[in-house]
Amino acid sequence: MSYILIESNDDLTSQERAELITRELYNITAPEAMQHDYQADGTVFGLVKHPESDDWAMHIQADWLIYCHDDVDLARLVGAFPEVPADEVASLSALIESSDKIEFAQIIPSTATVRDFDYMVDNGWFTDEI
Repeated sequence: MSYILIESNDDLTSQERAELITRELYNITAPEAMQHDYQADGTVFGLVKHPESDDWAMHIQADWLIYCHDDVDLARLVGAFPEVPADEVASLSALIESSDKIEFAQIIPSTATVRDFDYMVDNGWFTDEI
């Protein structure tokens, strides 16, 4: 189990940014213009909120296959990562746009903070309380 910590930025809270990212990952496979009503809030990965802060994380599976639609629009996904260098954005975008499918690990930006379950437990993301 792995998690990507989603930090807020100048435009979005951690939660808003996490929701945007997982939604836009879904849109790689099924662009919004082609979605049925039941897909209107589809996402790829679940989200976790830190119980003592406003921080959010995305629970990921690095080897998750993402099928890439020919009509993919990456503008909002790219916009969610203003800290990623332009050359890296260009290469990740080109990979998605030229592939039939990719593993999620192939498109994790270098600026992302990936943590394992033990880190999350040690840093208070999960408690024993239900």
